[in-house]
Amino acid sequence: MANHAAIIVAGGSGRRFGGPVRKQYLAVGGQPVLLRAILPFLHHPRIHRVVVVLPAEDVDAPPPWLASLGVARTAGGAERGDSVRAGLALVAESERVLIHDGARPFIDRDTIDRVLDACGEQGAIAAVPVTDTIKQVDAAGTITGTPDRSRLWQAQTPQGFPCAAITEAYRRAARDGVAATDDAALYERYAGPVRVVMGSPRNLKVTRPEDLLAAEAIAAELARG
Repeated sequence: MANHAAIIVAGGSGRRFGGPVRKQYLAVGGQPVLLRAILPFLHHPRIHRVVVVLPAEDVDAPPPWLASLGVARTAGGAERGDSVRAGLALVAESERVLIHDGARPFIDRDTIDRVLDACGEQGAIAAVPVTDTIKQVDAAGTITGTPDRSRLWQAQTPQGFPCAAITEAYRRAARDGVAATDDAALYERYAGPVRVVMGSPRNLKVTRPEDLLAAEAIAAELARG
């Protein structure tokens, strides 16, 4: 049976929220954001190892609900790439690895399956087509171009890769001092092509306080069935 792993990246400080509780621990529909992000991978029959990357001070003293899950925990770093590298170090024997933002609480099994199915020989990410018109602007705010939105997709997570290839991409990026906004960008640079598979409009990332309102609405919709 294939050996696949998932890394849930939740090593950030959540400082955009400005409150005493990190955003990944805030409750949405009665459940912490991070718990909602973990459970679909923990319960997925094709995922055999789940690693959660946390702020360093939370690794040995996590919230009780997290300690009870039995998932592997490791400390993140100053940047997201440092956190992903820490997670990859614990899944080196895996065939494929999915990397998911701990601030995305509504990932579903069908999206996980689509990414897993597509990332056997290349990278694959969940994404959704862009529906708004996008404008390119210069430093002064003047529009310099209007890309064809039919070819634009909004990246989500999970992002899936052959484990050895993404690990090597991160190693080379650290050597070269290269940072990226997502894992796929490093894979594209160092390893090979990445394709998109359909994500979900519900798969939002809780980044700002106002995102909690949308997350509560989604949680209520899901609770109603």
